[in-house]
Amino acid sequence: MDTLVKEQHELSLKNACIGFMFAYQQKNIEKMMSFCNLDGEVHFQPLGDAGRGKIGELGKGIWSGLIECFPDIDNTLDAAIAEDENVVRCQVVIRGTQVKDFAGIANKGKHFDSDHIFVFHLDDHNRIDGIQVSWDHADLQKQLG
Repeated sequence: MDTLVKEQHELSLKNACIGFMFAYQQKNIEKMMSFCNLDGEVHFQPLGDAGRGKIGELGKGIWSGLIECFPDIDNTLDAAIAEDENVVRCQVVIRGTQVKDFAGIANKGKHFDSDHIFVFHLDDHNRIDGIQVSWDHADLQKQLG
């Protein structure tokens, strides 16, 4: 792959991931899902096996729940790095104020600010078909507790 073609491919990959994160920032679940293969796998790593499932089911459910329980949720994309021909790693800061219980975390009306890593795998049509999300879950619980 020559340099220009490689740069264009990386930009195309990054654009899908940036579009996903921007839709998340807008709290637009349907737009987020439009960048994805809904049958692709999502893994919210700190949740272990309970955090593994399909993007269009578990992913959609968790992101919908987050938006409902943290209505001011916001994110800042600090970096989007193409790691290879199909993988983009995004460093993201997510923040919000809790208004409802979420995933076993009781609502105390507290705010969180948490670094997250999203690793996106994209298919040959630049649709996200794999997402791994990691964060310091103990720190998140401490901030909200």
